[in-house]
Amino acid sequence: MEVRVPILNSFRTLSLVKTLPLASVVTFFASATIAGDLKGTTTDPVVISPKKFSSDVSAFYLGIAGGYASGWDDRFGLRTPAGLFDIGDLNVSGAYGGFRGGWRGVLPSRWGRDFVYGFEVSYDFGSLDDSVRTQISGADVQGGTEVSDVLSLRYRSGLTSRNGRVLYFFSVGYLWGDVETTNNIATGTSTQNFAVSDRRGGYTASIGAEHKLTDNWSVTGEYEYVQFKSEDVQFGSGFSTKSTPKYGGLRFGLNYTF
Repeated sequence: MEVRVPILNSFRTLSLVKTLPLASVVTFFASATIAGDLKGTTTDPVVISPKKFSSDVSAFYLGIAGGYASGWDDRFGLRTPAGLFDIGDLNVSGAYGGFRGGWRGVLPSRWGRDFVYGFEVSYDFGSLDDSVRTQISGADVQGGTEVSDVLSLRYRSGLTSRNGRVLYFFSVGYLWGDVETTNNIATGTSTQNFAVSDRRGGYTASIGAEHKLTDNWSVTGEYEYVQFKSEDVQFGSGFSTKSTPKYGGLRFGLNYTF
């Protein structure tokens, strides 16, 4: 059996290795080691994202909000000893802002979404007002309404998106606010001024969405409708009017969940 050929081939291989640069040899063995390492472990990159609303099984939150509202028609009719006169339509409008706080719970539902429910208390400062004017038998008659300092209690519920980051909600509630009703009658050089203020109840309804920014912070946007109870306002001296302030507005806010 001929054994000189393998030996010769071995010496040729060693000679070839000796003639190669050292860096090439190191690279060759390193590549072979990496290629043969089938037992190494790999890790996925860490992805940071806010938790779902469903993670807040029972959570309290505080927030701030503000918006702008424009009024719906509230006809100002002035009843006098001489009869009933139509002064015009009031459309209270203006900017407002305030604070809110609430609690919410979560119930699992079908289709990969969660049902969220809860209660919210809010206080809005600022004022919404409007006035109308007309001429009656040579007299300049003006009527006005102003709404301010609104406290509300709402029930809020809705469904989350499939990824759990957005809550689509509606709310209904009861509110109390300061309503001032005014009436001015100017005849020649004489002017009669009337003003009546009362704390009045009403109701509110809204629809909107809340989007989670982080585990604790979220932003909200909603359209709301507000209507106060209708009241017969007595100015005195036989003058009166019926007042029913109402308005709709866009409100945006920021919440912090504990």
